[in-house]
Amino acid sequence: MRYVLACCIALATVAAAIMPGPSYTKRADNYIREGPGSYFGLIAVVPENTQVSVLETKGTWLKVRLSDSKSGWMAANSLTETKPAGARVLPVENVWSSAKASRAGVSAAIRGFAEKRDKTPPGSVETVLKNAVKNFSEADIAAIRRPLLASREPLAGIMSFDDLDLGEISYDAGISEQQVGLGVAARLASHGFVQSRTLTAYANMLCAVLAENSPAYDWDFTVFVLNDPTMNGFALPGGYIFITRGALAMCADESEAAAIIAHEMAHVIRKHGVQEMSKRKVHIKADDAFAELEEETGEKSADEADLDDLVHKTYENIVAPRLFAYELEADRYATVLLAKAGYDPFGLVRIGRKAALIPKEKPGLFDPGYMSPDHLAERAKATEEFVRSHYADATNGARVRERFVDKTSALR
Repeated sequence: MRYVLACCIALATVAAAIMPGPSYTKRADNYIREGPGSYFGLIAVVPENTQVSVLETKGTWLKVRLSDSKSGWMAANSLTETKPAGARVLPVENVWSSAKASRAGVSAAIRGFAEKRDKTPPGSVETVLKNAVKNFSEADIAAIRRPLLASREPLAGIMSFDDLDLGEISYDAGISEQQVGLGVAARLASHGFVQSRTLTAYANMLCAVLAENSPAYDWDFTVFVLNDPTMNGFALPGGYIFITRGALAMCADESEAAAIIAHEMAHVIRKHGVQEMSKRKVHIKADDAFAELEEETGEKSADEADLDDLVHKTYENIVAPRLFAYELEADRYATVLLAKAGYDPFGLVRIGRKAALIPKEKPGLFDPGYMSPDHLAERAKATEEFVRSHYADATNGARVRERFVDKTSALR
């Protein structure tokens, strides 16, 4: 509890400190939204060193105005009051309509890329965007939170994300995560989605509630439910998360479904996919490459070839067996995500045990080796040991079975 209170005071202090004068964005990509929450619509993604003026604060969110007088809400941890020495303040006149302004904008470049290189089935980018169901309200999110509130306070203070001692993330910042993520998402989309906007919205609201209690509370996560009976899940750069209907059908309650989503979120937050791309030393000059992708004619450039190869290899890596170290890290991070939201952290243990019992001879849609029982059994054991060692007395975490059964009725 003292840790949570200290964090709130620290964030409030940061927000108050940057109120008086101009502030500057400090991340490579900084999200501006229609309201103070990650579930509000994405208005723009502005680059590092963009100057803003803070108009209003609401919790850990700030309403800001850019130099072109447009305004929106930004996370407090995206800003600094001091411009880095020698940094150039970037103009924002065109950022609201640029390819970085939203995933819809990025899709134009991806679509051209897919059509020209025939690596993605025609129309699949539009299919991804069409199935991105995130039009829920503050009232909807409040309803999802309500049964978690009683257990959130006692669970949230047990462990912090810093207590996991996972170390710094090392990756190539030049890799364009949204572009690559959407390119891979388009290929996964060809396998088909569960046609239930209620179910998809529900999965996205669980993700939003998990995210708001994490360092990634302002990130643009989007959850999709694939129409496949096997148990599987995929986390893509840029915040695209895919889970199968088979995975949801295996869950007994909301805490288990949230555990699957939290595990995939952890892969994104810890940038496991981007780390692997970086290790391959694939460098992309994204702006130049995507400008060229929209040209109707011209030879394939070296940058375009690199991007083509990267999306292809990333797709293969996503559906192939993941590195065991990343899986263990994602399981531990997911445990803390669950607890901070108020969910029973043993939900991850229970769903892990079920996954470990999947028969070895039962193939998966994408890669039979991914769901290797030996792999999953080892993970399940390690996860249970971790959860019991830190949350042994946390018996009051929310499971929320009745709502889960109602919201997943489309699967039955």
